Amino acid sequence: MTWHKLSPAIQTLLVFLLAQGVGTLLLIATGVLTLPDFSISFNSPLFSFILMAVDILAVLACYFLLHNIRPVTAGDFSSVNWCPGALGIAGGLLGAMSISVLTEGMELPDAVQQMSMAMSHDVWGLIALVIVGPVTEELLFREAIVGEMLRRGATPWMAIAVSALAFGAMHLNLAQGLYALPLGILFGIIYYKTGNIILSSLLHIVNNGIVAAQLYILGEDMANISYTEWLGSIYMTYAFMLVLGVLCITLMKKFWDSYLPLQRNG
Repeated sequence: MTWHKLSPAIQTLLVFLLAQGVGTLLLIATGVLTLPDFSISFNSPLFSFILMAVDILAVLACYFLLHNIRPVTAGDFSSVNWCPGALGIAGGLLGAMSISVLTEGMELPDAVQQMSMAMSHDVWGLIALVIVGPVTEELLFREAIVGEMLRRGATPWMAIAVSALAFGAMHLNLAQGLYALPLGILFGIIYYKTGNIILSSLLHIVNNGIVAAQLYILGEDMANISYTEWLGSIYMTYAFMLVLGVLCITLMKKFWDSYLPLQRNG
């Protein structure tokens, strides 16, 4: 019975990784990724196109092969209650900032830093990073995992936790994984409460958009800026993180208590 409830997460993660493998082969075939040194031309528009194609391929596989994505309910704008939903978005953003304070000492792999920098300076890269990536990831890690696990009788917190673990693991590096895991819990809570990916996608888009804006404005200097330097001491940094965390929990609780989906049209 446990396998029946967990299998959507395992299957979705395997599909995602398989799609990434297909994307790697496409990068090699198009010359964007060159062997044997595995150097990548991040400035090539093909790189962004292949990233988007890979994400969309994974979504299509989950929909047509695994049947664990239900686009009608997942994209139901008519049921979104925007006023209390804004509390969830605000709480999620404060939570993301608190998590970024906690994980700022973790260094990203050089390839990930170069990729993020290049994508923030290219229109197709921005579309992939800020729009296509967040929406497809919400379809995969919230709708296909949380939604399908719930439909198979898993408890909400089990589904949210498993989805967050898969979301963290798919980043394939410790720095992004530790940041993505608690963020995935926030996305999962919003998805469960709303029953669709609209608000969780919006939060995901805004969060990625803020990161992209920071990369665009600060460039390579972003890696040299720390909260401790900005706030003056490590104690102020932890206090700042704690305040953000408390505000996040407060707003998320208000969202949880007040959110009721609107009656669907038709």
